[in-house]
Amino acid sequence: MPQVNDTLSTIVPRLEGLHLFHFDGAPCAQRVRFVLGEKGLRRGREVKFDAVSADSIQGKDSLWTSRSVSLIKKENMTPSYAQINPNMVVPALVHDGRLYLESMDIIEYLDQAFGGSPFVPADSALRETTLTLVQQAKELHLSLRYVSFRWSLGRLAMLNPKENKNLKNLAAHGDDKENLVSFYDAYSNKGIPQHLFDEHLLKLYQAFNDLNSQLRDGRTFLMGDAISIADVFWSMKILRLIECGYLFAELHPTLYQWYQRMVARPAFQNEVMVNNRMLNRVWRSKATIERIFGLGLNNALHKLIAT
Repeated sequence: MPQVNDTLSTIVPRLEGLHLFHFDGAPCAQRVRFVLGEKGLRRGREVKFDAVSADSIQGKDSLWTSRSVSLIKKENMTPSYAQINPNMVVPALVHDGRLYLESMDIIEYLDQAFGGSPFVPADSALRETTLTLVQQAKELHLSLRYVSFRWSLGRLAMLNPKENKNLKNLAAHGDDKENLVSFYDAYSNKGIPQHLFDEHLLKLYQAFNDLNSQLRDGRTFLMGDAISIADVFWSMKILRLIECGYLFAELHPTLYQWYQRMVARPAFQNEVMVNNRMLNRVWRSKATIERIFGLGLNNALHKLIAT
């Protein structure tokens, strides 16, 4: 699996055992936590993401150390985290001093390192179709960002001039594969036209319609009877959009039934939701209030579908 060998961080080489740099409300990090739970690896101690005390760097068997990187406080845009992940996003996984970035690579590594039922199928044909569905989900990551910012985060996600300058300085020394500089610059200055938000919302709607049709054959999971990385990627996307006010039960009922099977899994409840329930309720309550007043994502989507 792609291991990062050129990290600038002095923290990474010192870490023993499993350490996950993450944020409870971030879909990409939720994917990894879900798989950790499915592998029987439980959340252990909580430490500051940049902690290097003797007890904080030591791991324990069957536990992963939680190093929360607050996206609300923009800790991902600090020099210390940018040295760990130059893309300034979560998650990042460290296992005995070895660094892995991007949820896809991390999940493949967990399959390799901890065994159990594989999330990436070994069968070549099934693997190819699974990864095709995962790739589609990855390509819609940008759409999820646009929709989340427009219909959920709102002004909370805007950067002030000082924060914007700081982001540009950090990105100049990294890769900025996520194109955060251009996105935040446009978003914070209200430079993104409404039709672009609408286009991203429609892309997601169409993709969910396709998944809804595929699931009508009675399969338990997206790829058949066994859970896979495709289920992980798509379920976390749906979790975030429900928080934005997307009514899946109404628009894609078969897909919503599949999602409920994912939600019922202990790993979903214990690793994805355990510290995310309060924030989840806040976003869903906000979306409900907006819907009552004829605003919000679901109202916008119905208008787009009707045209």
